[in-house]
Amino acid sequence: MPRDRILIKDLEVECVVGVNPPERRHEQPLRIDVELGLDLSAAGRSGRISDTCNYDQVADEVIRLFRFRRYRLLEVAAEEVAAMLFGVHPGLDTVGLTIAKPRALPGRAGAAAVKILRRAEDFPRRHELARFGRVEILLETAEAGLYLLHVDPGRSITPHLHRVMHELEWLVAGELSRDGAPLVGLSPVEWPRGQVHAYTNHGARPATLFCCDRPPFIVEDEVLVDAEGREVAP
Repeated sequence: MPRDRILIKDLEVECVVGVNPPERRHEQPLRIDVELGLDLSAAGRSGRISDTCNYDQVADEVIRLFRFRRYRLLEVAAEEVAAMLFGVHPGLDTVGLTIAKPRALPGRAGAAAVKILRRAEDFPRRHELARFGRVEILLETAEAGLYLLHVDPGRSITPHLHRVMHELEWLVAGELSRDGAPLVGLSPVEWPRGQVHAYTNHGARPATLFCCDRPPFIVEDEVLVDAEGREVAP
């Protein structure tokens, strides 16, 4: 177990979460504690943020996933968030999460919460070849799939749309353009059904996108299109 920790306390997010009909119609607050286990000695000597885990970025990633996913169970949320963090921050050894719903038990308790601790080895990865490079499967649940899309230099995720799936994507590493515009920072985006999008790697090294598909990726749902938005054969 790592001796060092980065802690994020009482991270706040307003999102749709829960199984009851009123909870599916309205956002409610969550409080989230994140505990990241990793070796901080290199950052302690170098002073470089690249040698540690940027907690500002982690907070953005966790909030983005919660708002996109509209979770029913906190248990699913905790498992997916842990898998995402291990995927986009490969230096992590452990992830601890406490997710609390302050409005879960009004008049009876201050909050209801789920608490987990996961290790990197709890999430074995699978890899699949793709036209643009490689897909790394972080986790697939009954509701969603979490993936890393590794785009080789000079290759593209060609223009496409989905008729069933919704997608959340952000830049993890490398130099990518989205629909011709270079990505800066996280550059998160949600793709609704039917919206055409594409990426190109203009850099000299592989680039990586995080992708969450809701529901999990369906091969038959990916529709390639040309510059005029017309469907083309794969």
